[in-house]
Amino acid sequence: MRATGVAVGLAVSVAGLFATLGVRADETLPPARYVIRQDLPDTGTRIPKRVFTGSLIPINRRYAELTPDERQLVKSQYEAMAPMDEPPFPVDGLEAVYAAVAKVQKTLLVNGGLAMEVEVDSQGRASAVRVLASPDPKLTQAVASVLMLTRYKPAVCGAKPCRMSLPINVNFSVDH
Repeated sequence: MRATGVAVGLAVSVAGLFATLGVRADETLPPARYVIRQDLPDTGTRIPKRVFTGSLIPINRRYAELTPDERQLVKSQYEAMAPMDEPPFPVDGLEAVYAAVAKVQKTLLVNGGLAMEVEVDSQGRASAVRVLASPDPKLTQAVASVLMLTRYKPAVCGAKPCRMSLPINVNFSVDH
């Protein structure tokens, strides 16, 4: 079984963001991760399978740790956003969200695409989840719960925190 996903991004000065967060630009980050593997490999192998693949941005990075190109990729998911505006983003990055989704998939074993939007208020709290497409009602409920419990960096509109939706798209497939 595998959950594949596409995440979102935005363009801002890396040095400016690092300075704002009190992080020096010369500090090294851990290697970027784009996949999640099983905790323990299946019986008969020593190689853990990938349970989440396909992210175009590192899932283990906070928004401020993304490169300008990765932030632009996130920003491309939105119709119109000023150059200094930012979308909402999970405070600790996408990895915890996708790891929880992969655990749900391990139980449900569904195939198909899931498209949701989580509405994030100006305080970084999820206020609602809209379901655009889902292959399974139990999956919908479980992922919506994960998204509602996640803490977010609020969006920035005109230099002020604002309400905005964050799209979440995951394609699920079961490997036989």
